[in-house]
Amino acid sequence: MNAQIARSRTVIAFMGGQDFLEEDPFELAFRHLKRDAATHHFGYEISQLFAHSIYSNKRFGKELYHCESRMKSLVITSLSGRRLWKSLWKACATSGGNVRKTKLVMTLGPALMQGDRLREALKEADAVRLNASHGDPVTRAEALQKVRTLALELGRSIPVFLDLQGPKWRIGLLEAPVDLAEGSEGVFYAPGLPVPQGLAWTAPLPHPELFEGAEIGQHWLLDDGAITIKILRKDSERLLAEVVIGGLLKARKGVHPIGMDLNMDPLTEKDHADIKWGVEHQVDLFAQSFVRRASDVQQLQAIVHHLGGSQPIIAKIEHPTALAHLGEILEVSWGVMVARGDLGVELGVERVPGLQKLIIKAARKALKPVITATQMLESMIEHAQPTRAEASDVANAIWDGTDAVMLSAESASGAYPVEAIRWLARIAEEADANVKQRTTTMPEELAEKVLARTDISVAFAACRTAEEIKARWIVAFTEGGGTARMVSRLAGRTPVLGATVDDLTARRMGLLRGVTPLMIPRVDSTDEMVEAVRALLIAKHDVKSFDRVVMTMGLPLWKSGTTNTMKVMTF
Repeated sequence: MNAQIARSRTVIAFMGGQDFLEEDPFELAFRHLKRDAATHHFGYEISQLFAHSIYSNKRFGKELYHCESRMKSLVITSLSGRRLWKSLWKACATSGGNVRKTKLVMTLGPALMQGDRLREALKEADAVRLNASHGDPVTRAEALQKVRTLALELGRSIPVFLDLQGPKWRIGLLEAPVDLAEGSEGVFYAPGLPVPQGLAWTAPLPHPELFEGAEIGQHWLLDDGAITIKILRKDSERLLAEVVIGGLLKARKGVHPIGMDLNMDPLTEKDHADIKWGVEHQVDLFAQSFVRRASDVQQLQAIVHHLGGSQPIIAKIEHPTALAHLGEILEVSWGVMVARGDLGVELGVERVPGLQKLIIKAARKALKPVITATQMLESMIEHAQPTRAEASDVANAIWDGTDAVMLSAESASGAYPVEAIRWLARIAEEADANVKQRTTTMPEELAEKVLARTDISVAFAACRTAEEIKARWIVAFTEGGGTARMVSRLAGRTPVLGATVDDLTARRMGLLRGVTPLMIPRVDSTDEMVEAVRALLIAKHDVKSFDRVVMTMGLPLWKSGTTNTMKVMTF
């Protein structure tokens, strides 16, 4: 019996670390395991050893995960055999099937432009954010080109989106910093007027719309929330205010009036220049700040189209008015971002978790991608590891249903940008392994849509079929990315390939949960398309004999919004 265990240990260790067995590794393992499982005292120990081997070698575990029927037929003859099967399947389901589906977004900045940091980060990151609030157009163009070049070298389709700054209010110029002591009263005044006298402090405010929109009793945050003031009295050129939380106010620091909803253009002169730059340099998407209504998004879309661009819009939900109009914003946007920083400023930090869930749920119901952002791993700006609370925060965003999680200063200016993206990947992978899957029943929030939408019904049927037959892949043929978005939302554990002929569509799929883009040739018939995909699956995606793949497509071919067909292919 000891010899049997030793032999099993040898087989298991060999399979866990080598890929060049002359004999089919499954047949070799199953022959030894079937024989050893018959020894009632040792079958369980053998199964645990094999499970450990699978856990430490995810590629092998993934192969085994898709061979349930072969395994089951070989190890059901004894009590220890049943124990072996149960242990094997549990290990496969939690390690071999544990492929990260959540997408990772990193903000590009000076920290990533040093040495090989950007290359290393792009091995994990699925999308890149360019922050228009920082940097100049020349530096930004160089960074964008470097991302494109490295992504091509790495063989990855990585979308780059430009995050527009939006309206920003700032204190005017000061001769010296002003001390705003708690409880003191002072005045904000329009530049050009004589400096008011007889007050504890004064500060110029070069924004006439703020004098108009201010309300008595309203709280304003200055310098990113470091200072809080309350408006006591107003006229067209002066605002009397009391300091609630004091601090040293410097020139050009930000001003954030909580809850102010002004009838103003959401796109500034700077935004217009950045939009033109983004269209000319072919960024993949725009993220729009300070969105309040659907008309704001439509205005940006019209400008992009006028400039000859086709970039879709990610609406940043960061203002109370946007929450009141969330449904209509989702209808006209490609996706949304949960901008937790300004949400917390506007509505209170304590409300952010609930609002995050609300926005993500609404986006899922609308079948739109959603990114969760701000302070995901904030401590890694200065430290090499995240806190436990940060890991829980990322995981909970994933369990809420987010498509992507985003790093801001952690990757742009932090001391450990590569480590931050790697930690984000590790946390996301573990969280994805514990996501509650539900593909046997239609989600309640989509049930009404199915009654009127053929494409959603077909996508759901494909996802359910894939789970039941344990398909290796779901292949969603998509012209503009819409089918991939639907399948991404409905898919369970089965990974998704978004097959497209358009490289822009392929890159944008980098923001869709669980979707890997697959570039295919444009052909004239369904048979040619299926054969082209068959060859690519075998060559690039490790599909083997007896594997099954579920496909969704629209007929006629290459027409957006026509998904009406499902096909199961056995290799």
